[in-house]
Amino acid sequence: MEDQPVFSDSKVDNITSETGIIDDLPVLSLKGDDRELISNFKRWVTDSKSYWNDKNGYDLETNRNKNERYFLGRQIDRSKLYAYQVPFVDNQIYVGTQAIMAYVTGQDPSCEITPEDDSPQSRVMAEDLETAVNIHTERFQLKKKVKSAVKNMYTKRVGIIKLKYDPTIGDIVPISLDPDMVILDKNCRLGEEPRFICEICTDTVGGLIKQFPDKEGKILEALGRQRKTPKLLSQVVAYNEIWFTDETAEDAESNECVAWYFNDLVLDKSKNPNFLYDNEGVAIKNFLDYPTKPYVFFNYINDGTHLIDQTTPIEQAIPLQDVLNKRGRQIVENADTANSLLVLKSGSIPDEDAGDITRDPNQVLMLDTPDEQPVSSAYGEIPPHLLPNYVIADKQDIKNSIHNILGTPSQFRGDDSDTSVGTLGEAQMMKSQASGRQDEIVMEIELSLDRYFRLLVQMMKVYYTDKKPFASRDNDGKFQYVELSRESMPNVANISIAHGSLLRVDRERRENVAMTMAKLGLIDPYNLFKDLGLKDADKRYEALVKFKVDPTSLVSDVKSEVQDRDAYIDFAVIMNGQDAQPRQEIQPSHILAHRQQMLTDRFLYADPKLQQAFLHHVQQEVQIISQRAKLEADDQAGVLVDPNVPITPQPPTPPAPQGQPMPAGGVLPGLPNMGGAPQPQPGQPQGQPAPQGAPQGMPPMPQGGGAPVAMGGGNAPVAAPVNPNASILQSILPGM
Repeated sequence: MEDQPVFSDSKVDNITSETGIIDDLPVLSLKGDDRELISNFKRWVTDSKSYWNDKNGYDLETNRNKNERYFLGRQIDRSKLYAYQVPFVDNQIYVGTQAIMAYVTGQDPSCEITPEDDSPQSRVMAEDLETAVNIHTERFQLKKKVKSAVKNMYTKRVGIIKLKYDPTIGDIVPISLDPDMVILDKNCRLGEEPRFICEICTDTVGGLIKQFPDKEGKILEALGRQRKTPKLLSQVVAYNEIWFTDETAEDAESNECVAWYFNDLVLDKSKNPNFLYDNEGVAIKNFLDYPTKPYVFFNYINDGTHLIDQTTPIEQAIPLQDVLNKRGRQIVENADTANSLLVLKSGSIPDEDAGDITRDPNQVLMLDTPDEQPVSSAYGEIPPHLLPNYVIADKQDIKNSIHNILGTPSQFRGDDSDTSVGTLGEAQMMKSQASGRQDEIVMEIELSLDRYFRLLVQMMKVYYTDKKPFASRDNDGKFQYVELSRESMPNVANISIAHGSLLRVDRERRENVAMTMAKLGLIDPYNLFKDLGLKDADKRYEALVKFKVDPTSLVSDVKSEVQDRDAYIDFAVIMNGQDAQPRQEIQPSHILAHRQQMLTDRFLYADPKLQQAFLHHVQQEVQIISQRAKLEADDQAGVLVDPNVPITPQPPTPPAPQGQPMPAGGVLPGLPNMGGAPQPQPGQPQGQPAPQGAPQGMPPMPQGGGAPVAMGGGNAPVAAPVNPNASILQSILPGM
């Protein structure tokens, strides 16, 4: 046995050097007959379950049940104890495992999103997406789901979180699954796409009919019923959800599929619904290159050969936990005999009276002894057996050994019973060493959450067809509000977990050190912001420099950032074929952002219909600014407007005909010259400047000057004040 491999299945683990077919499993394909597909599913399920539960291999079911019992403290078989023996349990496995889960899931995980490029548009929209994803994490309490997955990772050798779109609430929901209800592909290596995942689901008959309304008649027939009754609809049924790879598919985008069935009825089957396919006519780019199954796996002790771990820390600690319980029972039973054992001389007291002895200090005993013998000759006491000190020491050593396996010394789990550590510094050092061991678990969890966030963004691109509001507060208590739809989602370069976001850091100590260094002048503001845990330390430092040099520029930057953000969102929505309503409270910087967007390749090479739609959007917003500028100029000039008289806005110029191609030079009709120089008008010789005025399709810009306006009935002319927005718009939109 010693020279035998631990995992020796000749079809999976112990493959010989000879080549050829080593296993024969049926093909899973959407194109086949339903009954044949179910038959093939059952063969895959049976084959994988047989491998995982092999007594000479993983023996998964037995080990999972044993780990779960020991974690919950059900460690003693009372049938094997005598009546006087105490079922003593000192569950250090639970204590250590709970300490680890509290450490590695101390904070809500957060993501970091890297924009596609360094343009302001990419950065702003990536920030909005990052905010929305982190709010989604808090909204659906991902921290609890991760904690459940880590617990399953310790007790069942794998943790599983599934992302699922819930049409009832219209959002994507993370679910922590029981690994016992999931059968995994035995041939899949860690990090690869499994060819087969079977999830055992449950629902009421009524819920199943709502989920698959087209199969209502077939469901009733499969249950042997003719009609729906309240009793039938409330009954719970089990069915299988199978995610599989279709090896007969023509390309990698079409080979990921899903099917649902129970008994011999296929409820539904389709391609992976969490992916946008080319033939669907949606002009949205997927975040993932290829469709993937919506499961996230959490592993720890794994050499990469399978999706399920080879062992867990709990399994390694179970033999020591048995010895610890035995030592504890010995100590308890010895303590029960600490009052010595009473011995009575035969015949000195009736048997029935001897059975009533309670050793009460006030109890009176009548003993029958000969007159010539003292009373003490009729009774005696056997002194208790003193337990050797090494038994007590052995119990403590075993307890420490369990926590050495788990990596949870007394300082880490908050236990002050260990007095062997003398100073605070020594205790802190031991705690730091234990934290270093748990950092490996944190690293594995972060790798799994990387996949979680990537999958979440991909599903947002599929299901967020309408705007989804996300509201929260940041670290500074500032209100955050983001509206996200798949049209406004950017094409980002990378999504990953913010490393270290899971851990509870010693913030107070770090902040005190940073403030002390700041008082001594030993730290710059940028690193001070970072050590204080403030978000966007680089932006804070940049704002600080601007505030010291020119405070007014900081105010304009803040306003410009808000305006630019709205402009980027509108541009993305229109370029993705959706409508964007013109915004009312905008500044000239908003139009400037639109102008810069017209110079991008995305606009210049876009469909002419999208170009015209965007141009029309800009024209409407320019009309709004022009109308507001005119009213402000009239108000500053002293022209009183009767509030009872409605103001008729200037009619917008109709847009160019739809589908008009881009003219030479890349400037659309009605669009101001991007270079700042006016374009020659029709019939005007080349090289001569066009007269200043409103370009074709653009409303005229209100001028700051004009004829003098009489105020207050006087005769002296008063020059009208200049509108502050006029000069800005003139620089943005030449010729207006």
